Amino acid sequence: MAEPAVADTPSADEEPPEEDTDAADMLVVADLVDEVRVLDERPRYHLSSCSWLAGRPTLGLPVQEARQLQFTPCALCTPDAVLVRRSRTG
Repeated sequence: MAEPAVADTPSADEEPPEEDTDAADMLVVADLVDEVRVLDERPRYHLSSCSWLAGRPTLGLPVQEARQLQFTPCALCTPDAVLVRRSRTG
């Protein structure tokens, strides 16, 4: 499957879609303390490399805490998939 084109990145006013995380990965993420980035008043959490975050002021939180605070993962940078993959290979 091809990577999304730059044109597919939502504008500054649009929220990126939510990553579709399967139940097994969600259980792994619930125990991780890797840092993700969040924006005040926005519902998604992101990897620091997410293109949607470019130039925006962010706050770092452990992914476990971001989930507890009801943030959901960004479909553009897929933090859950990346962090689960890292946890399984590390």
